[in-house]
Amino acid sequence: MGLSGWRCQLDGTILCRDAGVRRVRVHDLRHTCASLLLAQGVDARTIMETLGHSTITMTLDTYAHVMSTTLQAAADRMDDALGLDESQEESDGEQEQAAEE
Repeated sequence: MGLSGWRCQLDGTILCRDAGVRRVRVHDLRHTCASLLLAQGVDARTIMETLGHSTITMTLDTYAHVMSTTLQAAADRMDDALGLDESQEESDGEQEQAAEE
């Protein structure tokens, strides 16, 4: 790291100390940004462009662990749109099981 890099790092440390917040790496801020945007339902293409990734694959591969929660949320929204709820699904499953016996 060059001299200017050390100076920037020192300035960041001093600013965080004076503000009473913990120091966070820029990489961590980018990751947090992408994770929060995905959790809020922002499409992957917009996140790709926000982060400056060259391909959508890079974005999706990097943040796939966040996608599992958004997939469940999407499934829940589809259930809502179709007027399904968990108690109805459970009774449907019991009826199917009884029919098989």
